[in-house]
Amino acid sequence: ISVEAENSGHNKDSYPKWSVIRYEFPKTDKRPACSMIWYDGGKRPDPSLLPEGTKLPRTGALLIGDKGMLLSPGDYGGQANTLLPKDEVVAPDVEIEKSPGHFTEYARAITDGIPAMSNFPDYSGPLSETVLLGNLAVYAGKKVEWDSKNLKPKNAPDVEQIVRREYRKGWTI
Repeated sequence: ISVEAENSGHNKDSYPKWSVIRYEFPKTDKRPACSMIWYDGGKRPDPSLLPEGTKLPRTGALLIGDKGMLLSPGDYGGQANTLLPKDEVVAPDVEIEKSPGHFTEYARAITDGIPAMSNFPDYSGPLSETVLLGNLAVYAGKKVEWDSKNLKPKNAPDVEQIVRREYRKGWTI
């Protein structure tokens, strides 16, 4: 729906020293509307978000829900996750297919037509769009309302050329 960024200052040429990016996502048939905050460049969430005695890891993800939290230390979710508060939250019974690995997924997609878990239309495309929208918000210096169907800002025509450039005659794609 929208994205906005607070940062250390942006010179329109390179990324800032730090940023805090706030995303608003619409509800889908699988989940309600939700928010996400991305901290970058040494900025971190307020440790008071965590139950007393819980340390905020150097890197990772903190998912905050209505009934508890999931703390996933590290950059890629490869370390043990922790449900918080430990005494109050019970892990749901969920089955998740384990990836056989990128190369096997790629080969299966070619030989058997089985889409990779991070296939472009369902996963990596929307993930890339989200990350790039954070960059767009840093560049724009204001809240950007996003039209995901048409891939364009609703309220910021001044940054439209960053999303999709206008080619000179004879140089179109």
